[in-house]
This record gives sequence, C-alpha cells and structure tokens, in this order.
Amino acid sequence: MRQRIEVTCPICGKPFSVELDISTYVTAEAAAPPAKKSRAALVLRSQEVKVDFVLRAMRALASKDPSGMIEVEEIVDIAGKVGLARDEVDEILTGEKEAGHIYEPKPGVVCFTIPPERAKG
Repeated sequence: MRQRIEVTCPICGKPFSVELDISTYVTAEAAAPPAKKSRAALVLRSQEVKVDFVLRAMRALASKDPSGMIEVEEIVDIAGKVGLARDEVDEILTGEKEAGHIYEPKPGVVCFTIPPERAKG
C-alpha cells in the first residue's frame, strides 16, 4: 500500500510530499509534532528499515545521473524528510562503504560499486 504524506521542511518551511510503500516500512509511526508544526513527521525506527530507505533513495538519485554519482547532501535531505538525522545517514553510508556496496570517488559524493540496474540481474 502506497501512502502519500504532505510535510513541511523544518529548515526552510517549504511544503513537500513524500510517497512511501507502507507495507515495506512496517515500523513507521507518526511522531508528536513540534509545538508550531501541525503536520506529523514520519519516524523510521528499525536499523534495517533505515538502511533500506537510504539505499532506495540512493538508487532513485543514481538513476537521474548517467555517471551514477550521488551527492551525500541530497541523500541527507531526502532522509531528513522522514526523520533520519545526518549522523544516522553517515553511519549507514559508512557501513555500506565497509561492506563494499558503495564507494566515495570524491568527498561528498558516493557511487554504487555495481550499478543498481545490474545488481538485480
């Protein structure tokens, strides 16, 4: 089941929508909104769900660029929209680098070691 939620960026105040497959993220729950905000933030709790979300976001971003390069800031921005902090994203990226799934060709940019479209086949 796909769910679309409308949220406002806590940093810039710009509204945006996020569409997620809720059946995949069973541990997703609504957090109490901040005092000023009327919209609930989506919080991902399990580490496996966090890793899965970051990898899916990376695949989507990698498909936009023929080189497959993904800026870490873009990943952090997308992950922040569902409640993941920068340190959590950095920890996930470090783990994926150590596992050999991604590499950092230059500071602030990561790439998959095997392009996502070839990894499944």
